[in-house]
Amino acid sequence: MKVWLNIFLLVGVAYAQQRTDSQGNKDYYDYYDYDDNKQPNPNPADPQSPRAPDTVQSPPRYQPPTSRPIQPAPVPVQPAQPARRVNRPRQRNRGPSIIQTSEVFNCPEPFGFFPHARNCDRYWACENGTSTLKLCGNGLVFDDTDGLRENCAYPFSVDCGDRTELEPPISTPNCPRLYGIFDDTSNCRVFYSCWNGDAARFECPPGLAYDHEQRVCVWADLVSRCNQLEIAEGFVCPDPADISNQPGIFTRHAHPTDCRKFYVCIEGTARPYGCQIGTVFKADTLQCDDPENVPGCENYYADLDIDTKTLAKLQG
Repeated sequence: MKVWLNIFLLVGVAYAQQRTDSQGNKDYYDYYDYDDNKQPNPNPADPQSPRAPDTVQSPPRYQPPTSRPIQPAPVPVQPAQPARRVNRPRQRNRGPSIIQTSEVFNCPEPFGFFPHARNCDRYWACENGTSTLKLCGNGLVFDDTDGLRENCAYPFSVDCGDRTELEPPISTPNCPRLYGIFDDTSNCRVFYSCWNGDAARFECPPGLAYDHEQRVCVWADLVSRCNQLEIAEGFVCPDPADISNQPGIFTRHAHPTDCRKFYVCIEGTARPYGCQIGTVFKADTLQCDDPENVPGCENYYADLDIDTKTLAKLQG
């Protein structure tokens, strides 16, 4: 009986040993992944996810499509239209401009600016011995006093000599030419300074008028185009024989309605004047005085927010 028990135990042990060896070999080959033509793979297989067969490849990575700029739709080309003449004012010229000409000018110097033979508002510009005919702004003339300076100036400051020809005028409101100083045709106290056709209005003080020859404001009775009665606002100087309290060559007279104004009569011609701001004219003394000292003119500056004495100090 004992013999059979020992035989049974030996058979069981041999069978268990065979099972163990078989499982060990399987793990060995799973770990090293032997192949006939490959070297051992030292990386163990992932027990959770089986290794994919060699014939299956990973899917390609996603590549976003290449963006292309949107091309605008083609615009149909219109056939060229013939040029038409449009009646419109002449364009202003903002300064010296080039004139296309067949005239020939031999530059006396390689570089410089030289007057035209006939036109005072034209001149030659020489650069590297090549001449170009140029034109000053309408109303200006070329100043040839400095051959290295390109200078267009007012006609009253340039002696043109025999260069008497000028370009036709280009006018705008209150500007007979685009550049210059011009008097007002309806008011001798007013004048305009024009630059490229834009007129800036100026007005001489009371009693003065613009003299276009001297280009300053002078006494209105010295400007022939002034209406003396308008300048004096209708005031007529009294006969000097009727005035005994004002000896001399001129007399003073109060304005009939304005406390601050008065007139000075010289040989029968009235020139309007005005007292300093803050004062009024006093007929008794023929001088400017404080308003409270002149009956009827006490409230002349009542509409101001500052008293007359403070105003006089600020003005002085």
